[in-house]
Amino acid sequence: MAKKKEIIDFKNKHVTYTLEGITYKVLLLNKASMNVELSCFEKGKFTQNKTIPFAHLPKSIKSLIKPNNK
Repeated sequence: MAKKKEIIDFKNKHVTYTLEGITYKVLLLNKASMNVELSCFEKGKFTQNKTIPFAHLPKSIKSLIKPNNK
């Protein structure tokens, strides 16, 4: 049997944070690799999508996502 990919979608949850003038919106969490896909916005305009490790997120955002509970 094929293994199910464990990707959690946060697009509808509107989980955002601001760091150094850039607003980041959490889109997806890949539980297998523990990477998070983010959308980056500067001055309200979309600039890029970015993938970072879960460990690099601020503690307040980590507590909202909680990958082990889903």
